[in-house]
Amino acid sequence: WLAGLSNQLVNYNCGQKRNLPAALTGTSWAISAHIGTLLQLYKIPQLTFGYFDSNMNDQSQFKTLYQVAPEDTYLSLALVSLMLHFSWSWVGLIVPNDPRGTQILSDFRDIMESNRICLAFVKMIPGTWNSYSDAIWKNMEKIQESSANVIVIYGDIVSLQGLMRHITQLLVTWKVWVLNSQWNIDYYSDYFMIESFHGSLIFSHHHEEMVEFVDFVQTVNPYTYPGDDYLPKFWVFFFNCPFSEFDCQLLENCQPNASLDLLPRHIIDPAMSEESYNIYNAVYALAHSLHEMTVQQIQTQPYANGEGMTF
Repeated sequence: WLAGLSNQLVNYNCGQKRNLPAALTGTSWAISAHIGTLLQLYKIPQLTFGYFDSNMNDQSQFKTLYQVAPEDTYLSLALVSLMLHFSWSWVGLIVPNDPRGTQILSDFRDIMESNRICLAFVKMIPGTWNSYSDAIWKNMEKIQESSANVIVIYGDIVSLQGLMRHITQLLVTWKVWVLNSQWNIDYYSDYFMIESFHGSLIFSHHHEEMVEFVDFVQTVNPYTYPGDDYLPKFWVFFFNCPFSEFDCQLLENCQPNASLDLLPRHIIDPAMSEESYNIYNAVYALAHSLHEMTVQQIQTQPYANGEGMTF
C-alpha cells in the first residue's frame, strides 16, 4: 500500500482505501526501524514480531512501536549454562554487524568472562552479504580452520541469511552449532540428514502449545479456503495436483487425502514456531485493543450520528 502498486500481491488486498489500524513488522530490527520512521508520519501504531531489541525501547525515537517478543536475557544465560555443562571453554561467536549485534556481543562477553569461557573468534556479519559474497567465503575459511569446535550463531534470520545459506551449501563437519532460534535452514537443503546444521542445538523462548494451530495445519486445504491463492500452488508443488493457471485453482482430480501433515517435519512442522507465536500474540493484542476502543466509543458516544470507526 505504501508503494501504490496496481498489481495485487498474494494474500494481500490493496484496493480498499481504509484507515490502517496498525502495522505488524519484522523479522529484522532494521526493517522494523526503517518502516517505523514512515509509520510515525501517519501516526500508525507498529507491532514488531522479530527478536527483542533494547534499542527500540527509545520512546523519543520510536513513539508508536511495541515489541511483542520477550527479552533475550535468559537465552544468553541458557547458552552459557550449556557451555558450562559440557565444559566448553573455547567457542566461536557469529552475530550481525548492527547495533543489536554489538549489544549481543557485549552481553555475551560479560557473561562468558565471568564464567571463564573464552571466545576463539568473533565474526560480525553485515546483512548485505549474500551466500556468494567473497567476504563470506573468506570468513568461512577462517571459521573452518578455527580450533573452536563449538560455534554460536546469535541473530535474526534476515541479517544472517547469507551466511546461513552458505554454511548450508557447504558440508562443514566436526563443528557443534548452537543457534538462538529455529532457523529455516532445511528449506535450502535437499538432504537435511547430511547437511551442516543437522543436529544443531537450538534455543528459543518457551511458549504454550497451540493445539488449534496444529489442528489447522493438519486439516487446511485449498478447498476449505478457496480465496487463498497460495494453497493451490503449495498442493501442486508437494502433491503433484493438476493446476489451472487461468484462475489459479486446482482441478478436480487431486488427491482427496492430501494434507500438510503428511509432509516431512523438516519441510513443514505443525508446531507453532517462536516467530509465528509472536505474530499470533501481535494479532490478538491488536484485536483486543480495537475491541476495547469500540466499546469505549459506544459507551461515551452512544448516539453520535450512528458513525463508528472504519478500518
